[in-house]
Amino acid sequence: MTSAYRVGKMDEQLAFQAFGLVQILVPDFPPAQWAQLVRDISRWSILVLEDRAGYVRGLATYRIGTHAIAGRLLDVPMFIVGSAVDDDAIADAIFRSLRRRSAGCDYIRIWNVLPKNRAELDDEVRFSRWDHGLMIRVDQKPLPALL
Repeated sequence: MTSAYRVGKMDEQLAFQAFGLVQILVPDFPPAQWAQLVRDISRWSILVLEDRAGYVRGLATYRIGTHAIAGRLLDVPMFIVGSAVDDDAIADAIFRSLRRRSAGCDYIRIWNVLPKNRAELDDEVRFSRWDHGLMIRVDQKPLPALL
């Protein structure tokens, strides 16, 4: 069923619809800070998953940085699926897209608690911690034998 979906980087036209998903799980996330996050493409990227009708059914915010323990880390503070009907396929499509974007990374981390505001999202102390979120080792292609 994943062929019924399109995953791509969010544009400003989808920002309002995507924020509706965020508000379901983080009702106090400030709308002005969401708008700021959408425009801050130098630091954050936002993936959205749309169904055939053009409705946003899932999203993920992410950035790539260097973590003291994990090395190159694709950090995902928000991973949200907004469908009770096809949630597994939506989550799988978003995760596969994140995996493709993790080239050169050692780990992907999906936070276990959604940030309540932009300050939590940008908190470098939280980024550097190792004790929150699901850490997923990125499979590196083995080097060819040199024999």
